[in-house]
Amino acid sequence: MAYTSLYRKYRPDTFDKMLGQKHIIKTLANAVLGGKISHAYLFTGTRGTGKTSTAKIFAKAINCLSPLEDGSPCGKCEVCRALAGANNMDILEMDAASNNSVDDVRDLIEKVKYVPASCKYKVYIIDEVHMLTMQAFNALLKTLEEPPSHTVFILATTEVHKLPQTILSRCMRFDFRLLSTAELADYLAKILDKEGREYQSEAVRAIAEAGDGSVRDMLSVADMCLSYTNDALTYDDVLEVLGASSPKMVLELCSAIVDHDAKKALETTDRILSLGKSIGLLAKDLAKMMRNMLYILNCGNANRFLALPKDIYDSLSEIAGRTDNDNLVRMIEIFVNIENMLRASSSPAVMLEMSVVKACDLTIDLDGEAVLRRLRDVESKVRTIAAHYGDIDESLKLDLGEVWGYLLNTLRSSASSQQAYACAAAITSEDLVFSDGVLTIKVDNEKNLPAIKQYLQLFENTAKKRYFEITSLKIDYFNKEEALNKDIKAVQNLFDEEMVNITDSSGGINKK
Repeated sequence: MAYTSLYRKYRPDTFDKMLGQKHIIKTLANAVLGGKISHAYLFTGTRGTGKTSTAKIFAKAINCLSPLEDGSPCGKCEVCRALAGANNMDILEMDAASNNSVDDVRDLIEKVKYVPASCKYKVYIIDEVHMLTMQAFNALLKTLEEPPSHTVFILATTEVHKLPQTILSRCMRFDFRLLSTAELADYLAKILDKEGREYQSEAVRAIAEAGDGSVRDMLSVADMCLSYTNDALTYDDVLEVLGASSPKMVLELCSAIVDHDAKKALETTDRILSLGKSIGLLAKDLAKMMRNMLYILNCGNANRFLALPKDIYDSLSEIAGRTDNDNLVRMIEIFVNIENMLRASSSPAVMLEMSVVKACDLTIDLDGEAVLRRLRDVESKVRTIAAHYGDIDESLKLDLGEVWGYLLNTLRSSASSQQAYACAAAITSEDLVFSDGVLTIKVDNEKNLPAIKQYLQLFENTAKKRYFEITSLKIDYFNKEEALNKDIKAVQNLFDEEMVNITDSSGGINKK
């Protein structure tokens, strides 16, 4: 006997077997039991969430002579047996992807007037209805609005935004949602038990996650995994089938990124890619690992819903303890956003490596959140300097943190986002000085002076109104090397000792 795929073998035939979508099932069941059948229904939602299965069950239920208590077809009456046959004439399915012309719709309209052969209703299920041409939609309009009393239309689509408003307004709409990983994993475990296959709970969870909320996608992955091995289904088997990277190697890469070790991160990335792993899947694995770390940082006993193997969870917990929410969120954004970039790139490996380095050193990132993070660091440094040297007169009540926030908002309103962020990033984190009514912003890149002056002119004008103590705004260029020499002398005076052998490579100051 030919093998039947899991998603076909376990296609539900009653409402109680439908997974999720309780809000839809209850409404349809009440319509069946109450005899309140509308002339047209629209089922919309992503692939594999049960639209066509629900349409078939509903079509049988409204014709069943003795529906069950939950509104499902009994499967035993004369009508149910007739509808289950191969020569069923009263439930007609039309694939709009291949029958999308106006002639196809005209042919359907011609058949609508004929009464059912053995049922109360003749049901037309039009799948992928968004594929109909505009002329076909227009031809369907009048019939869809006022069909014969014995006719019911059920339209199914994954792209409801492509349907004309005139069609939407004539249908009772039901939106099918994606299912949770927990729902999918529980359902798959029951199927594997029926199939008599042994499995690890982590393997089932991994397959459920790969389904991305779709029952059909999950069962298709499960089919591949069951064909891969005749033994008990393990977590490693699932990773191998999915082409995912080794969790231990991804953990090693995450650890290097969290530790800002670009050298080790690039070496690990090259080692993973040399094994033939997909660049897109590696980026996805990194984003998922860091998402898991977010859960670990913010939720006690996060593994109750992450369901990771204990050794992987313990390793992730240790890595998560070395970072914080701000960094993790930005890292996740970097690896999520790379997915679209990879599709259009002729050098996907370079794009991934660039993203890895950016995640290692978030200070080179010109994203708005990264700039705000640097500005918060600047505020902290400015307050420390002010407290030590007493440069700021507290009686003026000038909140430098508020000034920075206002500055960035002004930049946003007076330039494009990219220009604004680049301008804000060009402002040095060394100093922000307020003295004698003059707010001085120091800039360490002479090339940025014209742009900064242009965008800060508006800030200067509005600052006088918002911060009346500021009489003027000054932008001052300074040379980094000269500033460093000045700082060295200041440190010498502070310690009253001769400072020698100052090097950047040592990361500190040696003194005699």
